Amino acid sequence: MSDASLPEGAIIITGAAGGMGRPAAIRFARRGQPLILCDVSAERLDALAEELRAGGAQVSTLAGDVAAPDFPAQVLELLGDQDIAAMIHTAGLSPTMADGERVFEVNYFATVRLVDAVAPRMASGGCAVLISSVSAYMIPQPEFAAAANAVVQGDRDAVAPFLQSPQSAYPLSKLAIIRLVAHEAKRFGTRGARIVSIAPGYMDTGMGRQEADANAQMRGLIERVPLGRMGQGDEIAAMAEFLCTPGASYVSGCDIRVDGGAVGELGL
Repeated sequence: MSDASLPEGAIIITGAAGGMGRPAAIRFARRGQPLILCDVSAERLDALAEELRAGGAQVSTLAGDVAAPDFPAQVLELLGDQDIAAMIHTAGLSPTMADGERVFEVNYFATVRLVDAVAPRMASGGCAVLISSVSAYMIPQPEFAAAANAVVQGDRDAVAPFLQSPQSAYPLSKLAIIRLVAHEAKRFGTRGARIVSIAPGYMDTGMGRQEADANAQMRGLIERVPLGRMGQGDEIAAMAEFLCTPGASYVSGCDIRVDGGAVGELGL
């Protein structure tokens, strides 16, 4: 999609050394715009930055915990006086990586703080892409939907009953991301910018393989994917890149499933 221009400004990618963030960084580096790459792993982040700089990319890095209270301020400090042409926010935790409260803090509350920070700095024509999950479509219980809606409206206590287990906290955090994108579309729209989310299916990334190894039910669902395989990180990155281009200029406030047909196969 590199033939379709983005507005002037920097491109922020979180989780940049991960299974979806790394291919996104490689794709956006080809555009010749300044990159701000963030990841919790300083070693992997530095290696990626060195690789991209060798190809001529202008790269700034921020190694740190996306859930740290000062993380958004650190991102803005690196941004300086530049506008934001695009933000691809892939940083997050899956159920086997932490307890329920930590999963929700990283996946949702940290995202809210980052979105609040970048919204006033979005360029006209810019786009923020968040990562949800097909798991959000697999929890149809009304109480989950009510909790997701309430937390987006600022009621942190609404999700407390669901945080005892990472297996419930994770899909709820992703459902809340989908609701957040819908809620934030108007604020982004006042700047001529957009905000969307992508729901990856079962991904052949380090995180995805770790979850599949730990979850027999998930392995069974992978076998039912109509395309007959797990997804690749670059397939998410490709969609993120497209969503940031003028070709997607009327797409905002919604969730895009990139799941090989998995949700449809389940009739959800």
